[in-house]
Amino acid sequence: MSLNGSRRCFQGAGGDCDMKLLLFCVSLVSALPAVGSDVRVSLQDGTQKSGQLQALNDQVVQIQSEGQLQEIGAAEVLQLEFQGNVSGSAAVQTSGSQRVYLRDGSELSAGDIQRTANEIGLRSVTVGDLRIPAGVVSALRLQAEGPTFGEQWATFRQRESEKDLLIVVKRDGTGLDFLGGIVSSIGAESIEFLLDGEKVPVPSGRVYGVVFGRPAGEKAVVAGGARLAFSNGDVLRGSDLKIAAGRLQIVTTWGQSLECGVEQLLTADLSAERLSYLSDLPVLREALLAADPGGSLLDGLVDPETQQRLFSPRRDRVLQGSSRLRLRGREYQRGLCVHSHSVLSWALDGRFESLELTAGIDDEVAFNAAAGHSVRLVIRADDEVLLDRLISAHDQPVPLRLMVAGRSTLEVEVDFGDGSSVCDWLDLADAKLWLARQK
Repeated sequence: MSLNGSRRCFQGAGGDCDMKLLLFCVSLVSALPAVGSDVRVSLQDGTQKSGQLQALNDQVVQIQSEGQLQEIGAAEVLQLEFQGNVSGSAAVQTSGSQRVYLRDGSELSAGDIQRTANEIGLRSVTVGDLRIPAGVVSALRLQAEGPTFGEQWATFRQRESEKDLLIVVKRDGTGLDFLGGIVSSIGAESIEFLLDGEKVPVPSGRVYGVVFGRPAGEKAVVAGGARLAFSNGDVLRGSDLKIAAGRLQIVTTWGQSLECGVEQLLTADLSAERLSYLSDLPVLREALLAADPGGSLLDGLVDPETQQRLFSPRRDRVLQGSSRLRLRGREYQRGLCVHSHSVLSWALDGRFESLELTAGIDDEVAFNAAAGHSVRLVIRADDEVLLDRLISAHDQPVPLRLMVAGRSTLEVEVDFGDGSSVCDWLDLADAKLWLARQK
């Protein structure tokens, strides 16, 4: 066909030629391979592979790398990092003013939270509408966190209680207070609260949050399966994870099937069958012995209750605020932030082979590095000292690998390294215990 003929075709035949051209273009696009998310895959042997994720299921992970389709056995994969989906800042950017905390370690931004006797309904910013059995939920935050009450709220959530705690803002606005009883229902307008045997309706607007009680002696939940971390700070645990064509599917620990896009996904941690993170494990002992050295200028200036609230160890967050752990600009999703002088211990029961972590003073306070402030880190297994080291604010992060095979208990002590509490925010970043291999 001549050029003039082609022009006449488009001008004269109009719709017929336009439709043929459209179908031709669609066929070209359809023939192109699907573009997956850029991921870095961490493997059990310590190596990493990068490429575009094509698919993931319980058998295989497929990535496109350097023009080749590579298949990796799912059993060899520890974690996928979605490199294009970067968190906006070090602080947790929660999209909803409300938040739900589950006993399996999941945390989700939410709205429209309501509770009946048996279940809690809500709308998750990340995964849509949820119906969660009441016993699965550990706490609900019903108002925006804000900078004022974050530390107090975190302390209340860690509090052991057989009663439900109704957390309210003090009338003068200076802090949070609580009432112990039974929360039987939560609605948009009011919360039904059983106090000393009497039903008391409480306006929902007055309630900051609810921490649900747990029977004495009930063991903490140690969840397996996958752990998904999203860029808005949400965390979701589940099993039967599948990813294909930019969508993920997962079955929650309470059995609900969910689906959402991967564009907000930061990491997919698949390591539960091979290792346990210290921040997930229940502790035998956790104690802040003193926030300031005895006889120092700061000793006694802060009352013990406030010390516990501000400086007790935190999991996956810094001591004050909602920021993730950060060492020399690198953000860590998992780990502990521990203030001097604190002691933590865990039961190993001979199940683990080694402890791995990266230790360093958190970036939040390391700006004082010029003064050379330091902490003392001591790690023991069955009372044997495995590590005794000073870590300074100007030191680079220190990677550690310590053998704990056959040991019964692990203890971590963070002490004052220089007679001062300045800069004493020690991150045990990415701290994990590798399970002993079956013989």
